Amino acid sequence: MGTQFFIETDHDAYEDDYFAQSAGGMAVLRTLLREFGMLTDAQEPHHPRFSEFGLTPDDFDGPMSDGKVKPEKAEAFAAGQQAARNRLEGYDPATTGIPYYKVAYNEGFLIAPAEIAAALAAYNSRPAEQRREAERSGSWAEWIAFLRQGASAGIRVF
Repeated sequence: MGTQFFIETDHDAYEDDYFAQSAGGMAVLRTLLREFGMLTDAQEPHHPRFSEFGLTPDDFDGPMSDGKVKPEKAEAFAAGQQAARNRLEGYDPATTGIPYYKVAYNEGFLIAPAEIAAALAAYNSRPAEQRREAERSGSWAEWIAFLRQGASAGIRVF
């Protein structure tokens, strides 16, 4: 299993809006991101549970995965869903790069434009020869081009 990256767009994904990497390729990618100072060790945000919003399996009409909640629990369900979205889309405005967890797990995290900009600034600050050497091997050059393309919109990780 690998990881898929999609540039946040308001249209269906096109070939240029997409980047995929195998599990082994992701290990190499994360290593290079770390070597170039493009990753941060920001703490992964808390994963909200429905129980935190007063919901139990009995509050659903059918499997929880179907999302059909009983009408009296609709507000609590909506709050739980919003908390889950906030977790995936959140970022620290003082970021210095891409949080490691966003490229380590394919849960739907959004790599925010500010995180991409900080990561690219770190990359661009490295000696040109070091960047050229990295871009000669594997898919690193494609990854850097993809980051640049997604810098203004953000990139979703699945």
